[in-house]
Parts: sequence; structure tokens; C-alpha cells
Amino acid sequence: MRVSYPDTVVGSGFIYRHEQTGAEFKANTLSQLHEKVGLFLRANTQYTLNNDEFEDNVCKSTPNCVCTEGIRGAGDAIHMVLNPIAKVIDTMTGTNLQGCGGCFERQQALNKI
Repeated sequence: MRVSYPDTVVGSGFIYRHEQTGAEFKANTLSQLHEKVGLFLRANTQYTLNNDEFEDNVCKSTPNCVCTEGIRGAGDAIHMVLNPIAKVIDTMTGTNLQGCGGCFERQQALNKI
């Protein structure tokens, strides 16, 4: 699932619940929330952030959040092509390209266009 309107504040904001630790994060925009969760997970190195799982979690955790299964724009289309490649690179090198904050920001920006 993907958040349909990532820049629109929903109720008290977007919510992410980290299932393994029970930690809950809130922010007004999806990008702010992604940054908060990314900082938490970088501090707790045993966990990684996957952008697809992140948005799915937000869709499940945020009341009144409008989500869709479809492609929102060019950012999602590019993500669908490059995400499997990033997964292979992450597996081979131990990186976390799938949770890249810059990639997430570019995806959101391209979807707006």
C-alpha cells in the first residue's frame, strides 16, 4: 500500500509503529516521519528500513489515511524498476539502499510532477 497524499496532514499526523520494539512515531508529513524512523533505525543497527514496508506500515497505523495499491506517478514507476536491483545490492553488500532517505524523497518529488 502507498499513501495517496503524502503531503497532506491527516488528523494528528502520520503514524509508524515499529513492530519489533513497539516504538511509535508521528509526524505531519510522510517525509518527516520517514526521517524520524530512519534516525531511530540507524541508531538501532539490527533493524533496517525498507521504503515499501514503511509506507505499508503507515497505511495500517494511521487512521483516516488514504492509501492505494496503484502507481501514483513517475517516482513509483522508477521505484518499481530499481527496487529489485537495490534489494540484490543490499543482500550482496550489506547496505540499505531500499531504505534510502534520499531515494524516498526523490520518489515523492517525482510523483508530484
